[in-house]
Amino acid sequence: MPYTITSDCVGCGACAKKCPEHAISGERKQQHHIESLFCTECGTCFSSCPKGAIEDPNGIRPPAKGKKIKRIAQIEPNICAACKTCLLHCPQEAILYKRGGLLVGAACRVDPERCLGCGECKKLCIMNAITITDQGPRSGS
Repeated sequence: MPYTITSDCVGCGACAKKCPEHAISGERKQQHHIESLFCTECGTCFSSCPKGAIEDPNGIRPPAKGKKIKRIAQIEPNICAACKTCLLHCPQEAILYKRGGLLVGAACRVDPERCLGCGECKKLCIMNAITITDQGPRSGS
């Protein structure tokens, strides 16, 4: 499920300008729309909306105006099959492999310092072992 723009949208266009996939459309001063076919769930629109009018796929809305949240992937070790697909495709190299998961004796885990919460790992996980959660404000925001 992609990001959604709520009725709080004032049509400023900040999200559309920042979207690298050009997945957002709408008339100025009217509620915009995200085309789910093109949305890669990168989160750029979410963090660029000055009104906090965009919900992420987990139903999280941004905090007060001007603050960016720290989103992070979390891997459930008891579900992780240790296939390493997430590790191989993480653009930030934030996924680490460790022994000890209950399913196959090993599991992947997330380095919270490197993870940007982009959701690429979640999209690729065949076991649905990954969630993206809000961890509070990013440093420096």
